[in-house]
Amino acid sequence: MIMMREKGNKSFMNLSKEECLVVSKETFRNAKNKHSDALILAKNNSYGMATSTLMLSLEENMKAVILFLDGNGFEFRKRVKGIKYLFVNHKLRYPLGLILSGFNIFGKDLIGFIVRIASTPSLIKDFSINEKEWEGLALNYISEKINQLSEEIIWFSNADYLRQDGMYVDYDNVLKTPLSIDKEDFNNILTRVSGISEFIDKFLSIFGQSNESTDAELKTQVKKLQKQLISEKGYDKIGMIVTKMNGKGNNLYIDILKNLQEFKKDINDDF
Repeated sequence: MIMMREKGNKSFMNLSKEECLVVSKETFRNAKNKHSDALILAKNNSYGMATSTLMLSLEENMKAVILFLDGNGFEFRKRVKGIKYLFVNHKLRYPLGLILSGFNIFGKDLIGFIVRIASTPSLIKDFSINEKEWEGLALNYISEKINQLSEEIIWFSNADYLRQDGMYVDYDNVLKTPLSIDKEDFNNILTRVSGISEFIDKFLSIFGQSNESTDAELKTQVKKLQKQLISEKGYDKIGMIVTKMNGKGNNLYIDILKNLQEFKKDINDDF
């Protein structure tokens, strides 16, 4: 006999901080499991379903990040208007993925730059001597990164279609079938999703540092950020973005892309 499943009173939106940490851990674990499943499917040449499973892995990571942050004292679920839809609406998870992808892009370069300065201290002196030259290099770097971020924006704007295309046959002007997704398509998505997953692992490891002095400094900075999000209406601004993403006929990705291209034009004009 099939029993009706009743909806309980507990949901992602009303978990305590302690419960958030437990649930986020399981959600991160499920994301890794989905990632592993995708690799197995790809090994069996089932690239369509492997792609969809990868996208589900990405989505689970996005949910887990919000729960993890709230479990550590942030208040996204309480203060961000419309955040509840992130837990039920696929397309709302991808803007967060875009943000983390951006952090990942700049984070790798920042780490490399710090390592370079540490190994070559004379660079600091060179900055002041050849300021104009370094300024030109910085502007070129920003221009290149805008191109890279533009590619990320376009990719994430189509992310939900990638999830669907890997599971269902559809007809939108042309026949679309999961069987048309090949190894190259899968590997392109794997590179992006794996990069974000690696960034999240590094992010989590920072919160898990055992060094007492480092841990104390980290807690101080986290508390400062938490207060700033409230005092500077950071949660409200995020809520406006979420509302726009959830509205019909709106495309936040197009707006971001347009602003980026205008910013690039300004840089090139100045340079």
